[in-house]
Amino acid sequence: MSNLKLVSSFLKIRFHNIGTLLLKTATTYAVGGFAAIQLSSIVVDNVSTEEVLGLTPESFMQLLFIAVLIGFPVVLISTFIYKRNSLNAPIEESYNELIKGISSQKPKIGVMPFENLNNDNDGAFLVDGIVEDLITELSMVKEISVATRKTCFGFRGKDYTSEAFKQEWGFDYVVSGSIRSSEDRLRISVELSDMDHDEVIWSSKYDKVKADIFDLQDEIVIKVITSVIGEIEITSLKRAHRKPTEDMTSYEYTLKGRALNQKFKKEANDEALIMLDAAIEADALNPLPHSWKACTLGQRMFMGWDEQGSDTMSTFLETLSKANEIDDNNWNTNRILAEAHLTLNDFEKLKLYASKAYKANPSNPHVLSIYGDALLRNNEIESAIKIFEKMYELEPVVASDTNSDRPLQAIFFAYYLNNDFNKCIEIFNEIEDFNIRTWISLLDIYKKTNRDHLSESWYELGMKKFRDTNWKNEIKSFHLSNKEIKDNFKNIASSLA
Repeated sequence: MSNLKLVSSFLKIRFHNIGTLLLKTATTYAVGGFAAIQLSSIVVDNVSTEEVLGLTPESFMQLLFIAVLIGFPVVLISTFIYKRNSLNAPIEESYNELIKGISSQKPKIGVMPFENLNNDNDGAFLVDGIVEDLITELSMVKEISVATRKTCFGFRGKDYTSEAFKQEWGFDYVVSGSIRSSEDRLRISVELSDMDHDEVIWSSKYDKVKADIFDLQDEIVIKVITSVIGEIEITSLKRAHRKPTEDMTSYEYTLKGRALNQKFKKEANDEALIMLDAAIEADALNPLPHSWKACTLGQRMFMGWDEQGSDTMSTFLETLSKANEIDDNNWNTNRILAEAHLTLNDFEKLKLYASKAYKANPSNPHVLSIYGDALLRNNEIESAIKIFEKMYELEPVVASDTNSDRPLQAIFFAYYLNNDFNKCIEIFNEIEDFNIRTWISLLDIYKKTNRDHLSESWYELGMKKFRDTNWKNEIKSFHLSNKEIKDNFKNIASSLA
């Protein structure tokens, strides 16, 4: 929506509210004035106005008519002045609804996997890595909505020009292209298509040295954004503070390590660490391989692939510290730091690092997940719900999952803390395989609302599934900031024994 239309809409809202107030006032005044005239006509027939007021009945009625007429604009003006401040609230509320509607209509962009014109595996790592960086850079621009990496790479081999694709995904724009690499040079062809009008609205070809890749990514992002929404100041593009390395060997090893990390397999995890160590060896001051190595080590411990115990944790912390030391604004580093402080129940630091990650990359589902957790633990529950729902909208099935249970269970728990129990039950019906936190929360909902849970299939399944649970440790793993809620869960757990 243009600025002119925005102003026009705002003025319509304002005049509508003012008009409603004045219409009500005028109607009330007209009824009151007519009643006064009617009553006065009766009074002058029974009371001598000449004795009381020194006026003949005709003169009195004429003055009354004049007074009613003069009083009409006076009352309207007085009412407007008196009620002016109270008008601001509904006007502001209506205006905020307008802005909310506009913000929900951000242009939606999908980035197709670029064609690798080299047709080799090494070239594929580079091509996919450059495309993933473009997705990340675009997602940092708050004025647009960008499909996530997982969604975009799921488009490989699909005909994005088909009607079925358009109906399923509803993208306003699509970025596509191809890349060929040779020695130290890159040849990139890229185009931006308007899906509504089936036309290419911008395209360009680049022949650059590989060392210019970061500046080239910025140029492509700026061209895409200005083609979609016009000239704006893209404050997120501050490459001087984000350019990770001058060493292309380090960059390419980082891309390989990152791609392997995202396979979520033990063998790939092992190889990812080798690639990221090679990237660090090529440039020890490149923050990205340190960040992704910490992420890979964290994945290793979380998935149960770790065989070295405390040594892995020590390396994880050391690597994470180094990544933060080199670049304390890196979104991935701050995301991992937030995750670490959640496990430590340091909710103040959790919010600090999660907020930094969110500010740097507000459209990454993993960032949204930890930011929602941070808001939840700091009792900003309604804001957390909005963040979790945005996360779910962007990527319903995250990481290596096969269903949408993880984001749905995060939303469920946020609504549980907000005491919206009907919404919780509605969400629970969409969950395929509930976890222990969701189960005990639902049990508490049934108890609080006096519903019979004993005959429910989910209750029987949970009793079998969590029969041997160490409830003390499990409740501790919820990382709750509210002692009352923790104690309530402990009481419920003790009643199950």
